[in-house]
Amino acid sequence: MVTHDPASAAYANRVLFLADGRIVDDMADPTADRVLDRMKRFGDDLAEVG
Repeated sequence: MVTHDPASAAYANRVLFLADGRIVDDMADPTADRVLDRMKRFGDDLAEVG
């Protein structure tokens, strides 16, 4: 499944995070809060580069 919804992603056993078609991180036993926190960090990381 591909989703941008942290609550939906939390149903999985493992979440892979993609950026520009590449795996940039993964998370075992995700929760909605942990997924959302990681997604927010992606935004912060991109802001620092730009």
